[in-house]
Amino acid sequence: MRLAYLVMLIAVLYDSDIRLVNAHTESCCRNRGVSDACSQALCRLESPPGDIERYTIFEARTGCAHYLTEIAECLVDGRDSSECCRTTAIEAEENSCLAICRGSSNGVNRWIRYQSCLAINLPSMYTCILSSHSNTPTPPQLLKVISKTSTSVEIQWSAPAKYPELVHIYKVHVTDTSGAIHEEVIHSTKLFSINLTNLRPEGKYSIFVVAHASDLSKKSTPSDILHISTSGIDDVDGVSYTSTVQLPQDATKVTLACRLRMGVSAKMHMVWEKKVGSSYHKVEGGRFKITTYASEDGTGMLVSALDIRSLERADFGTYKCHIRGDSNDYGEVHLVAHSHAVGRPPVNPPETPLECCSRAVFRAHCHSVCHAGSERKRGLKPGNFLPQYRCLDEFQSLLRCTLSDMNSAACCIRKKIPYHCLGMCDSNYELTALDGYNCLEYESHIRQCQIEAINMRPEAVSDLHIRNEGDTTVLNWGRSDKAEVYHVYHRRRKGAWKSLSVTKTTARIKSADEIMVIAVNAYGSASANRIAFEDNEWVGNYD
Repeated sequence: MRLAYLVMLIAVLYDSDIRLVNAHTESCCRNRGVSDACSQALCRLESPPGDIERYTIFEARTGCAHYLTEIAECLVDGRDSSECCRTTAIEAEENSCLAICRGSSNGVNRWIRYQSCLAINLPSMYTCILSSHSNTPTPPQLLKVISKTSTSVEIQWSAPAKYPELVHIYKVHVTDTSGAIHEEVIHSTKLFSINLTNLRPEGKYSIFVVAHASDLSKKSTPSDILHISTSGIDDVDGVSYTSTVQLPQDATKVTLACRLRMGVSAKMHMVWEKKVGSSYHKVEGGRFKITTYASEDGTGMLVSALDIRSLERADFGTYKCHIRGDSNDYGEVHLVAHSHAVGRPPVNPPETPLECCSRAVFRAHCHSVCHAGSERKRGLKPGNFLPQYRCLDEFQSLLRCTLSDMNSAACCIRKKIPYHCLGMCDSNYELTALDGYNCLEYESHIRQCQIEAINMRPEAVSDLHIRNEGDTTVLNWGRSDKAEVYHVYHRRRKGAWKSLSVTKTTARIKSADEIMVIAVNAYGSASANRIAFEDNEWVGNYD
């Protein structure tokens, strides 16, 4: 009878543990921004999706594929079950999704193979991961440098937060990142510190620690990563990326972007923090959604978008983004309340695409990349004929100049446009001719992002009419939709620009033979309507 009660008690305790794991995992998914439908389907380890649902749950209408990084990290909760997942896989060849067992979504860019792997192996993977929650320690904590010389460094850490009693040994992974080829050495210890010697003077190293149980295949995911240098300079935090986003105070939403280079064994997860007073607080909650993914071209870049809905006044300020486990290198994004319609116009008007392109293209024989090649450059007409002498690379200049007014990297990252295609979204990213060809399938999504940016700004000024009264030029134009003010620039050809700001659709200026009228609202400006006096007549759309 006592034995029966004992068996019942063990069963009850086991069932209770499973319920706690499921509740924690599902809560983690929701807190990381995973939708309710995807959390219910994929964040319950004891009940993986069925045969049919493993396909339907990843249909475009659910969008669950977008959350795989967040789901994977919540499922494993700091444990690495890769060995169990590999040995229990139903088909060893279908292994492109097994990175989930170590909390990563690596391989998702080859989606057909990835989904096939999920369809076949997901139940056995979930069994391995669920088991790890009761027999595997989580990562070591509080990794830090105790002392350092030109050839050695002593580091220290503390025990894992969960199941520290299961730790049999710590393995310290040290990677020399000084050169193009990264070499890793692994040291083992049962202590909470280690003195690493025989390091190269002036060398750079990445260090992390993994906790192993007595069965060495049962291990934690890597600890936070330390980046150290054996030069005489102390290791300090460094800003690797900065940007400023200007937005009206009454805006209702915004998307911020960040990109950082991944270090050795970096986790594919970007942490966003908001500066409050003198400290930073992690960004989380229902109004925020984070999208993060890595470049697939071997460049080792991680990009992330922070989507903020129901924007509040307190949301303006400074944000920090860093890869989880690596706070030494981080990005700063400043969200500033600003209206482009307030204050004096900028000293100079925005460049036309032709002006920008002609300035950016250094080789004179390549300038027809920027225009049709006619003597009178009235309007941008690229591509009528292509210069023959190695000018294909100069199309990057034209693309950057035409994109500069509608840069939309944040939106494109939110839509998970591949990293090598972001040059079609934003002039701050590179795009080769080959990349452009390979990215055509994403053109509609990219265009949606550009339209999203343009739609917040006014329409360009139309129906511009000119009347001369002596040396005074009287301008009239049609009212532009969404315009709050109009910036009028004028000058004598090649002279310094003068400007005025008006709220009406008329202006009087003196002694000018080149004029630009730009509609402006709080979000920014429209394309300019530009005219010039040439051959005794006013020429419209003059470049």
